[in-house]
Amino acid sequence: MSYFKDENVTEDVRRNHAFKLLCGLREALSVARRSQQMVPYRKAMALIKDVDEELFKEVKQLVTKTNEHELVKYYRQRAFFTSKENNSEVLPQELVQEDIDINQKLLEQNNEGDDASMITKRIIELEAILEFFNPEDISENSLLNHDFNTLKRFDFFEQKLYEDEKLQDYSLDNNRVLRMRLLHPDKGERVTGTDMVYEQFDLINNRVRFVHLQYKTWNTNTLYFSQGNVSDQIKKLDGNLCQSGYCSNYSNGKYPEGFRFPYCAAFLRPTSNLTRPDANLFSTGDHIPICMVKKIQEEDVKLTNKNIVGRTLSHKLFSDLFIDNLLGSKWISLDKLQEFYEEKGINSYVGKIRVHAQEVNFETEADIARRSEN
Repeated sequence: MSYFKDENVTEDVRRNHAFKLLCGLREALSVARRSQQMVPYRKAMALIKDVDEELFKEVKQLVTKTNEHELVKYYRQRAFFTSKENNSEVLPQELVQEDIDINQKLLEQNNEGDDASMITKRIIELEAILEFFNPEDISENSLLNHDFNTLKRFDFFEQKLYEDEKLQDYSLDNNRVLRMRLLHPDKGERVTGTDMVYEQFDLINNRVRFVHLQYKTWNTNTLYFSQGNVSDQIKKLDGNLCQSGYCSNYSNGKYPEGFRFPYCAAFLRPTSNLTRPDANLFSTGDHIPICMVKKIQEEDVKLTNKNIVGRTLSHKLFSDLFIDNLLGSKWISLDKLQEFYEEKGINSYVGKIRVHAQEVNFETEADIARRSEN
């Protein structure tokens, strides 16, 4: 039986697990697309439907509300009254596009040295709003497009990692592909204690690096270490990742060479507690390295929004630093990654929730140089 249908587990607990799944997918999608802002929950829900429609139906029953930005409500209302005034239908996305065009023209007319940061920011916001109004079908809008053939040329990606995996491949910009795996959850206890894995492959140099995120629900910004299996999962992440050498540099030293944050590959992500299917979806965006969580655990019985100050990264900082290879694991060979899978039993076991994203980069150094010149 699917975990999300298991009536032996309270609906509130299943709802919060469904929300964590949605958060993990939304985060993976935002990193892959290099988004300036997190993609809407609505788009993350659409991706669940694209990859696994049965899972989508179960999650949708538990989490019915996908938040609308204030600007979405504004353009929807503006379209309604404009349609009445014109006596013909005006779509919200038409009004959004008009405002994008106006702001783009202002940017084009901008003299060098003039501050246009707020106009640029508004264009980014409007583009996100425009995407919100796009059709739900993933393959028909600018969210992602299916890629059916690229990864099939490589033996490594022909392997099946999980028993009941559902996956889709999507094309990204700059000669990249995103393989998104959603694992239909069962009631077993996860091996690594991880909710979302993001791997970045460099096939030109036959290497990969990764980051693991553990999502945990906290009430009123407080998470007790004695709650459920919190301590056990922190211990697993620490043992499987932090103590396995993935945080050390290439000479097995403590700090990386050159300018870089430590090779931190495991983070805790607190999420809000949902008590109703139609509750507003909100996540603080805090990313706390597991080593910092363990230090807090030595000092306190709980994690709070106060004792994580100075020890956490926002989503945007986390995303930007990971994309720029300033945090996350060090690069390892594909063979080494396979050894890790086998040693930890990841490829033979499915936990309660799992999002496994694999971003595959086919760019050469020459491609990157040409892109930088342009």
